[in-house]
Amino acid sequence: MKYTNYCNPSDFRQLSSSCNHYEAYFDEEDNSYITYIAAYLDTRLVGFISCITPDLSITNEQQICYVEITAMVHPKYRHKKICSNLLSKLYIIIENMSKQFNKKNNTNVSIQFICTVNDKNAKKHHLIIHSCDYLMILNDLNGFDCSNTKPICKDIKQQNNFKNDYQSYFNSDKSCYMLFYKNFSSPVAVCELEYFQSYTCISSVYVDSDKRGKKIGTCLITNLIQDYFNSSHKKRPLILHVSSTNPAAFQLYKNCGFSICEQVNYYYINTTIL
Repeated sequence: MKYTNYCNPSDFRQLSSSCNHYEAYFDEEDNSYITYIAAYLDTRLVGFISCITPDLSITNEQQICYVEITAMVHPKYRHKKICSNLLSKLYIIIENMSKQFNKKNNTNVSIQFICTVNDKNAKKHHLIIHSCDYLMILNDLNGFDCSNTKPICKDIKQQNNFKNDYQSYFNSDKSCYMLFYKNFSSPVAVCELEYFQSYTCISSVYVDSDKRGKKIGTCLITNLIQDYFNSSHKKRPLILHVSSTNPAAFQLYKNCGFSICEQVNYYYINTTIL
């Protein structure tokens, strides 16, 4: 078995096809932001593991960098410790990155691998859950009950002032929705929209750091919902992804009428046994 940090794109596509078209992290045009290892038996790709190369400067208060891995092994070559070997080699690479970063920046960032697996397999191997990724959906404006949302301001006068101070718009091609404060040339909150045949996906919701905690995000999403369903758009459902590690965002979307339609669990990988 040969383990290498180069994978032929056509080999990757063949292996993915053999694994029910599983989509591991791989970019045929630019893999500069991905770290991966490929396992070849002679000239045949039989295993592959990858992760988004971690930005070790972005960590939580505990100085832990969570790295999500993706992996696949050809069905004919499973149960031969190929995945374990790939995981071990990837862990060494990422761990070395962490050591170099810590030495250079006098920090103490540690690495923790997480992944999605079949829940039955997770139970079988005693994996511990790390977090959940929720797919949430809003089908129409009727499903959006303004009375269930928390008010932006505490009284009527403040709310009217808020409406006068803030305006929201789609950009020209409706790929972006923006919330502006009066006299500001750039938006204070923004999100992106991607249109598909049967739904529209909201992503990259952002609020300026000095405006957070003031219900600006709620204002952005509530205005977006109303403008979206009252516009000439085909009435596709709105969907979005949110992690359980971001409870404030999850509660915001729930208050705005979104409900969970799918849940994906992420589990810790016990790298101490490698």
